[in-house]
Amino acid sequence: MRKSRIETAETRKRIVATASRVFITRGLGATGIADVMVAAGLTQGGFFRHFRSKGQLVAEANVAAFGQLMEMFERAIVGKPPREALDTIVSLYLHQLQGKDPAYLCPLANLGSELRHADEQVKATTVDGYERLVRLVAQQTQQLGIAGHADVANAIVSTLVGAVTLSRLAPDPGTEETILLNAQKRRSRSIAVFATSKCPST
Repeated sequence: MRKSRIETAETRKRIVATASRVFITRGLGATGIADVMVAAGLTQGGFFRHFRSKGQLVAEANVAAFGQLMEMFERAIVGKPPREALDTIVSLYLHQLQGKDPAYLCPLANLGSELRHADEQVKATTVDGYERLVRLVAQQTQQLGIAGHADVANAIVSTLVGAVTLSRLAPDPGTEETILLNAQKRRSRSIAVFATSKCPST
């Protein structure tokens, strides 16, 4: 008996969710289709019933990863004033590797060096994820009345991504924490400076 459409959709969803976790934790190059399917509890032969290529799966896994990350941030900042919301986003992002749940790892910081060699579909999902993160931060900088709030948001996100990427290369936990702490302090100093220059009133 053929699987129902609902079962097929659920299987596909499981593969994407598994791929999102496995690709980010193991890396794109080190993870093959078979690795994903085994981790999902499925056979490799069933892969092409759901996806045209590994690239398509990587792209959809990226979308899922960014979606989960953004939902987590939005839950964490609901009801908070913009300064506190921004501090929360920064702290959660910088310490994502110290968490226990790989569902909230960002592809930008964890796969950046590999994504630059990916196909256009994967790159497009990566750029979209970056822009979503910038918009979230920009909402807070705008509410803080910072002049050039969009540029400031871009700078903050770039700093966060770079810090987490570098922290992955740290030779020991102490160096890792120093990298992250310096990024957090730099963000705080930058906001203090930019906050003195308010957006012109309309």
